[in-house]
Amino acid sequence: MSETGRPWRWYHGLLFYLLVQGLTFALSGLVNRWQGRRISSPGQLLGDVSYFEALRQSIFAPPAWVFGPAWTVNNLSAIWGLLRVLNKPVNSKGRTAYLVLQAASWLDYIIFSAAYFGLRSPLNALLLTLFMLGLTVASVLVALLRLRDTLVALSLATLFLWLLLASTAAIFQALWNHDAFYGVGPFAEPPPRLLKRMK
Repeated sequence: MSETGRPWRWYHGLLFYLLVQGLTFALSGLVNRWQGRRISSPGQLLGDVSYFEALRQSIFAPPAWVFGPAWTVNNLSAIWGLLRVLNKPVNSKGRTAYLVLQAASWLDYIIFSAAYFGLRSPLNALLLTLFMLGLTVASVLVALLRLRDTLVALSLATLFLWLLLASTAAIFQALWNHDAFYGVGPFAEPPPRLLKRMK
């Protein structure tokens, strides 16, 4: 299908991605400053590797270096699907529902780094990960059952698989570590067979 005459182009997606990243950096920076924490590198605003690696993690937790490439693929794929939906007729069945779900999902993404790393809260990480997983499942169902667009549903495939893995890892992380923001935990001792070896 020709893209000629469509109002939403690839560069709109790129600008949106840059805006989202900018908001994520800004919010994370504000929360870290509020917590009296000094930022030593820009990358720390998207995820404090030293904090992450100091937590007791399950064997399901991906290594820290995987997060950057994985989220780049997830985000670009999701934005491609978002542009495809935006370019459908305004009165298309399911279009508004999909856009609302995706707006909530991107807001979740923007908040995540500040709520997790900035506030040192594995519980926030778990809640936001599960919430995004729910939004992604709902988006896929809307794409398949209302938009009837398999390609839009497939644009969320890598994100869905990643969130399944991340949710499993986040459950154990929330159980096994202290949450500085809420002042609770750990709630359980990790079984040795499920505990990832610390570096």
